[in-house]
Amino acid sequence: MHADSLAVQPVRRARAFRSLVLLAAASFLSACAATVQRPAAAPVDPVAINGDVRQVVLVVEGSDAARAQDDWADFRALWNDAIRTSASAAGLQGSVRDSRPASLDPTGVVVVVRVDSYRYVSTGARYGLGVMTGNAHIKASAQFIEVPGGRVAATRTYDTTSSAWQGIFAPMTTKQVQAITDQIVAEARGG
Repeated sequence: MHADSLAVQPVRRARAFRSLVLLAAASFLSACAATVQRPAAAPVDPVAINGDVRQVVLVVEGSDAARAQDDWADFRALWNDAIRTSASAAGLQGSVRDSRPASLDPTGVVVVVRVDSYRYVSTGARYGLGVMTGNAHIKASAQFIEVPGGRVAATRTYDTTSSAWQGIFAPMTTKQVQAITDQIVAEARGG
């Protein structure tokens, strides 16, 4: 009987270790996703665009403080890849332009994103320096504008944040921009 209980202990230890590894992996993966926070008074009505939305065009603007940051050009460049990815996943076209177009072909919506503040943390910096890189965040708002016509269909607020204490798997700026463009595309489609 003593030999049987000794044989069971390694199996129990292996199961406990496997459970611990799975729990740690799940917590790391859950920290990877960026989420968009909304103010408590955020509108819940869907964005009402008249007409068929086949493309989403972003115009990314920044406050004086945002545009004055050394990494503004790098930060602004992230939006182009992000909107293309988000729109493509929804079966739409997506792009960033420097100014509001008067017409779109195919039909769609122009979303003017105004970045009030941000802190850019690159993936390389997070992996290389860990918690020393600090927290990434974006505070932005967006106007959904029908084209043609120029009617503002809706205004939304998009804020993201991450904590350096989440470690190297914390959502960096790239993931935060992607989360915002995913939400913009979903709302442009009425979702």
